[in-house]
Amino acid sequence: MPSSSLPSVALLFALSSLSACSAARMQLDPALTARAPEQAVSGSAWAQFRKPVTYAGYTATLTKGGWKTEKSASVGPYKRKESEQNFEFSLVGGTPASWAGSCSYGTSKQGVLFPISNDAGLVCTMMPQGAGGWQLELRSGGKLHGPNTLSGSMTDGATTMSIAMVHKLANAAFSSAQPVGYEIRDAGGVAVAAVQIFNPQFVWIDPGLPVETQTAIAAAAAGLLLSSNAASDIND
Repeated sequence: MPSSSLPSVALLFALSSLSACSAARMQLDPALTARAPEQAVSGSAWAQFRKPVTYAGYTATLTKGGWKTEKSASVGPYKRKESEQNFEFSLVGGTPASWAGSCSYGTSKQGVLFPISNDAGLVCTMMPQGAGGWQLELRSGGKLHGPNTLSGSMTDGATTMSIAMVHKLANAAFSSAQPVGYEIRDAGGVAVAAVQIFNPQFVWIDPGLPVETQTAIAAAAAGLLLSSNAASDIND
C-alpha cells in the first residue's frame, strides 16, 4: 500500500494525544455509542505471539502469517513506503460459532469470494462453518502527497455494509494522517459498528443487529485489528 513521507501537523498532534492520554477514543457516531457497549480488546499483542484475543464474547486467534513486510521507492520528490501483510485467523463465539478468516494487505495474493477492484488495499474472506462466507474489501484513496485512507465494504452477496477508515480522535481539533480506527455502516447509512485500532483497542457492535450479522462484523473486526500494524504505515 503506497504512502507519502511528508510530515503532517495533524499526525504529530494525534501521536502526542495518544501518548498523553491512554484512554483516548476514536471519533464515534453518538447514535452508535448510545446503542453499542464499548468492548475492550484483550490480548492485542496476538500478531506477535499468536495468543488468543477476546472482545465482545468472541475469541480470535492468529493461525498463520501476520508479519508485516516493507519496501520503499522514490517517486519524484516523494518517498513512498509500501507495506504488505498476509495472515489467517480463527474466530469462535457467536452464530455461527466457528469461523476461518484469511486476509491480504497491500498485495494481490488473497483468494476472493466476489470480484474485487484493481486498487484493493485490504481483502479478507471470513468463512463460517456450515454457512456462506463474507468478504471485506478496502480500497486506497490513492493519494501520493496528502493523507491517504482506506474505504470499502463487507458483504455476503446479499447484505452489504460500508467501511471507512477513521482519522480523527474524539474531541480532537484536527484529523490525523495516521488512522485510528474504522467505522461500519449499514445500507441505510446508519453506524452499526466501529473498531479502534490503536492501543487501547476497542470494538463496538450494535446488539440490535441479527446475531449472524454481529458475528460477521466480529470476524471482520479481527481482520481490521490484525492489519492495524500495516495500516498505520499508510501515511508514513
